[in-house]
This record gives sequence, C-alpha cells and structure tokens, in this order.
Amino acid sequence: MTHERRPAAALLPAEPRIVGSPREQELTARFLAPAIADLEALFLRARDELDPILAQRQPAKAGKRYPLSQCLEISMAVAAYLRSDRADALTGAAGAGRTALRSFQRAGGSFRRVWGDLRGQYFQNAFQLGTLYVDVANDTVDPAKRKVEILPFDGAGLSPIRDFAHFARIARSYWSAEVFPNHVVPSLAPHCPLILIGPTGSLRLHDATDYMVSLARAGAFCASEVALRAAPLRQDVFDRAAFALRGAGLALARSPQEGRALALQACRVQRARRWHHAPEIVPRIARDAGRANEHLAADERRRAAEETPVQTITIDGTEYRLADLGEDARAQLGMLQATDAEITRLETQLAIARTARNAYANALRAALAKAEDGAVRRVG
Repeated sequence: MTHERRPAAALLPAEPRIVGSPREQELTARFLAPAIADLEALFLRARDELDPILAQRQPAKAGKRYPLSQCLEISMAVAAYLRSDRADALTGAAGAGRTALRSFQRAGGSFRRVWGDLRGQYFQNAFQLGTLYVDVANDTVDPAKRKVEILPFDGAGLSPIRDFAHFARIARSYWSAEVFPNHVVPSLAPHCPLILIGPTGSLRLHDATDYMVSLARAGAFCASEVALRAAPLRQDVFDRAAFALRGAGLALARSPQEGRALALQACRVQRARRWHHAPEIVPRIARDAGRANEHLAADERRRAAEETPVQTITIDGTEYRLADLGEDARAQLGMLQATDAEITRLETQLAIARTARNAYANALRAALAKAEDGAVRRVG
C-alpha cells in the first residue's frame, strides 16, 4: 500500500521555512538590513507597551509568572500591535523601524509567525521576516535574556516539527510532560493522536492546532498512525480520561486495547475517505477536540477542589483568606472567576476558528492553483 506524501514545497501553517528565498534575500538586503537597529527598537517599543497589559491579563501560565511560557501570547499581541494605529504613530528609531517594515511588506516581503523546535530544546513562536528570524518573546524561557532577538533565519536554529515523535521528545524535555497515544477517542485520533499529562498532573488531548493538524493531514494520517501503533495506553491514564469524557458526547473506546485498534482503523478509514483533503472536516475535529479538553479541564478542577480546598486567593500580588471576604467581595470574586472561565472558553473557540480558517484558506489556494493550471492547459 502506498501513502500520499506532501509536496516538498507545501508549507504548513506557521512552518519555519523560507519560500521564495532569492526574492526574500533581495528585499531583506534592500529594506531590512540597513534598519536592523530601528527594527529592534520597534519590537522593543511594542513589548514595552504590551507587557503591562499582558502581565495583568495573564499573570501566570502553567504555574510560571509572566513572561515565562507566554511566547505565543506575546507574539500574537505584537503582531496585532504592528497593525494598529499606535504603531503608525511611532516616531524616532521605532518609527523608522515601522517605516522599514512597511516598505518591505509593500514590496512583497514576507512577515509571518512561525513555530517549531528551537535548537532541540524548546517549542518557540517567532517571526520570519524576509530572511531574518525575529523573536519578540526571547525572554519567555529565561527572563534574564533580551526581550527581542534578530538573527539570520538560517542560523537561528528553528526547525519544523517533523512528526509526532519529534513533538513528543520536545514536549517531554521542555514541558516536563508525559506523552501517550490517544487510545481513548478513536474518531479524533487521526487528527489528534496524542494525550499529554503536564508536570502539575493536568491531562489533555493534544490541541487541534493549525500546525499539528496540518502535519497529520499532510501525510494522509501516516504520521498519526505511527504514533498510534505504540503499546496500548496505560490503564490508569485511560480510566482517568474516559471518566472525564463520559459526558462529552464523544464515542469512547471501552479499553486501551480496543482504543488502539479503533484508532488505527480510524486512520485507515479517514484516509480512504480522503478526509485529509476535506477542509470542512477540520472545524468539526477542532470543535470536538476543544470540547474534550473542556471536559478534561473541568474534571481536573473538580479533582483539585476535592483534594485541596482553596483557602486563599491572590489579587494583584496580595493574598486574601477566603474566610475573611465579605458578601460583596465574594460576589465579585464569583463574577471574576466566571469571567475568567468565559475568557478561557472564548480563547478555545478562537483557536478552533483559526484552525478552521486555515483549512479553508489552504483549500482555496489549492482550488485556485488547480483552476489556474487548467486555464494554462486550455490556452496551450
């Protein structure tokens, strides 16, 4: 049996690779190389304005204080800032950097977010700017480092995640995560073949992110199949996940052994149905994976509350005993917690929408290329 392989030129979402290198080199030399110091000033100015906002919005992530582990949040915020009126109004070196960036983009240069394996140690979000690597969140692993780093892209050490084994290796070392095959929800396994347990014990189906879903689909689920051929999921992990997902409206395996067989079967069935070429499938997968993770997170919160009832809460760096809160403060706390939960839900929905949009955009590009090829043949 032969499996489809993605063309060498096909670019996955946020894949750290330069397309059209000669043109990018020319534009980089013309617009960016003379303005490296100004570009750095621009990105530093963005961080200076955004850091207080982001730190207040999410003081900590995965138990680590801002900016640790928030490279995606910072990168997305900087990208939005650069499109805003505030960036257009900059003066001095930062304003000169903004002018250089805009001139480069108007000439057709690429400026896009990329994500991958940084030097075999971390997952990192950064930007490909022409033939430059721009990391506007260089301090999210070590806060003592410079906030912004600009390097030649080819020398930065950011490489694409090749397969799920590659992803698992970095996840174990960087996140201190345990990585398991998804032998719990077989229907999702071709697109989301991994389950992760973080250092705090949180369990989740690895997210239906643009890159990882596209990686699974690019090889007609062959990469997923390799990951799912691992030994059946550990029984205690299976039991915990299955219990948490019992009300999620998803078809669950009855045992790790059955889950393994059904997950591998799902890869074959979805390949035969050519789901990897059906962009309309992606929103449903992302939605189901998001719902699964919402149930897993809810179960984690329930377990934590049962094991260690919360006695205190920290607001703006000050710790308060819950027993000392008045009725009004308790009401406001409840509203705050409800709002935080809603923000988390909306962020999940936004991630799902981004994944869906990317699938539709890729399908549109393929359709346009096919139509253009057909037109050329008719003319010829």
